[in-house]
Amino acid sequence: MSIEIKDVCLTIDDTPILHNISLTLSGGMVGVLGPNGAGKTTLLRVISGYLRPRQGTVRLDGGDVGALGAKALAKKMALVPQNYALEYDFTVLETVLMGRNPHKKTFESDTPEDVELARECIRKTGIGHLENRSVTGLSGGEWQRMIIARALCQESSILLLDEPVASLDIKHQVGILSLVRSLVRSRGMLCVCVLHDLNLASHYCDQVVLMKKGRVIEYGPTGDILKKDILEEVYGTKICMLRAEDGSAYILPEMP
Repeated sequence: MSIEIKDVCLTIDDTPILHNISLTLSGGMVGVLGPNGAGKTTLLRVISGYLRPRQGTVRLDGGDVGALGAKALAKKMALVPQNYALEYDFTVLETVLMGRNPHKKTFESDTPEDVELARECIRKTGIGHLENRSVTGLSGGEWQRMIIARALCQESSILLLDEPVASLDIKHQVGILSLVRSLVRSRGMLCVCVLHDLNLASHYCDQVVLMKKGRVIEYGPTGDILKKDILEEVYGTKICMLRAEDGSAYILPEMP
């Protein structure tokens, strides 16, 4: 499964947001990084088909994303947005089961296999004890894990995650990203993940896309991109990089 982005430009309310972006994403964990306003979330929405570019194309295994219907696209791609709202009082299990909708005919009921898969996804995201809880009683972190469980239940080969761990504590940040990385590797999936935390990206991402002002500045293996000189140029601040015993990098801003 691969995503080919070619010469994509996007303008919103007469303001150019993305400028001539061309990328080929073909597997593993890909982190999308950059300062605020870089266009990270907008790029993810273009990939998902939610936004149509003014110029250029996004192709999924050779087919134009814009030509796919919503159900066909959802079978291939699962999107976890930053902000997601439900207007009805569902339980956690009912919400996660919504991930099966692309695989069903209209008004088709959930099968026992659907329910078991949903419960497995709920357990994997660490909220098994909340299966029958109303979504209105969840904390922000519990809500985020539920939405990720729903995306996993969708069984798409591509995961698009927009700041998936921003509202989680350290334990659950590690738990969710470890789970996603494990699924990506075991199932041969592609995950495109917008992150602000450079250290999480350094540890979990196979490749990174580094953006600034709507342009791709660098794209490649994580270790080749997350370097002091590159990061200082993109983020406009001094960076301190430390090496752990296992060779992994820890990235910190230099304090004035």
